[in-house]
Amino acid sequence: MGLLSRDKFRLNYFNRFIFTINLLVLFIAYSIYLNYIFKPSEIHYFNFISIGYPILFIIVITFMFYWLLFSWRHFILVTLLSLGAFYPMYLSYPVKNLSKQVHGEGQLTVMSFNTHGFRADGTSELIENNLADIMLLQESREKQQKHWSAKKLDRYYKEYFGLLTIYSRYPIIKTNVIESTANTGAGMGAYADIDLGFDTVRVINLYMEPMYIEKALVKDVITSDTAEEMEQTSKKLETKLVKGMVMHQSQLDELIPFIRRSPHPVILGSDLNATPLSYEYLKITKYLNDSYIMAGEGNATTFHGFKFPIRIDYLFHSPELEVVDAKIIRKKFSDHFPVIVNYKLQ
Repeated sequence: MGLLSRDKFRLNYFNRFIFTINLLVLFIAYSIYLNYIFKPSEIHYFNFISIGYPILFIIVITFMFYWLLFSWRHFILVTLLSLGAFYPMYLSYPVKNLSKQVHGEGQLTVMSFNTHGFRADGTSELIENNLADIMLLQESREKQQKHWSAKKLDRYYKEYFGLLTIYSRYPIIKTNVIESTANTGAGMGAYADIDLGFDTVRVINLYMEPMYIEKALVKDVITSDTAEEMEQTSKKLETKLVKGMVMHQSQLDELIPFIRRSPHPVILGSDLNATPLSYEYLKITKYLNDSYIMAGEGNATTFHGFKFPIRIDYLFHSPELEVVDAKIIRKKFSDHFPVIVNYKLQ
């Protein structure tokens, strides 16, 4: 009986090769979880996997379909082995939210939005049509919006810090830039303690250092004619990514104390320039919850500047807050979509 069972799992040489490649792909996919352990300055390759994970996931699904056609026993085996590969995709595509438990009305709405410098006509109107109690804008200099905000957001308290803007319907009692001792280029953070009347919250507006990855560079890697040309362009891409990731690590080292030592519940809005299960995401979610994942459903991707959309814009919150509702406004005036979350204090 035992020999008969083993015979049913026996594969020909070709399918053994396919199965071996399948296991190798799963090994690479699961190594994304090593971002829990290693910093980009130590081993950056695991953080690369978080960027290209959707491609890896498609390959994983393709293998599952292959085994479904050729061996249902191996399909069951591969499906069981692949279960952990679904979670990183769930963080970008929570088709059915399994965490939502809070019902009723919220007390505070917050928006995080990279406006891309208000370059596109309609960006300001998009904000006007989706006003929140607190709005954290990135790539939004004062001069790009001062005239508009003076007319349309005259009832808001306003704070400007270079590329960052904080708008609040409630009084801002303390605010400042989050100083960085590292040379982080364009990346920066700022915080504001806001008096809601019934409580005080600390909001943090965070713009992580951009990677400066141009579409032309990505296209050059894909369309390289020779192995030497591909190696050169890939090296350029890798250098930019590693530089950005190491800067992110330095930014987070400066940021985390503001979260841990905050005397108030924290809400952090960010263009993180990093995808779910990246080192950056895991570092923040060690202290704060991912707001959209707590109550949002459907497509959570926020950046559409390349061929395939990715999720790099977030709102995070302290455990003292609950999420009633979360949504993403899918209107293309910036290369990012706004994220809006409705909170309730416990």
